Amino acid sequence: MNNKLIIITFCLFFIMFIVGCKTIGLADNVPQSLQLSGDNITVGEVLTAELKYNAKDDTLRDQLIAEALKGTTYDFLIMPRYEIFKDGLITKMRVRGRGARVK
Repeated sequence: MNNKLIIITFCLFFIMFIVGCKTIGLADNVPQSLQLSGDNITVGEVLTAELKYNAKDDTLRDQLIAEALKGTTYDFLIMPRYEIFKDGLITKMRVRGRGARVK
């Protein structure tokens, strides 16, 4: 009887160890967030950028923001608006937003 109790206890602890030691979330899946107030940022002019649209390109939005910020002193775009449009035979994607920098 005593051996059965030890074996059952060992099995329960082993199962709890296996179930309790699993990955909850990877760092890639955790979204980044930043909280700023109006006193922390300086809002500037409206920035735009256009690139050829490719539905299979997952990085197109990041590329558009980088293109809009290129050559400026702004850190990020506030409320970017994305628009897909046709320019002749070519489909393009445009981003528009206000440039902003952290004080």
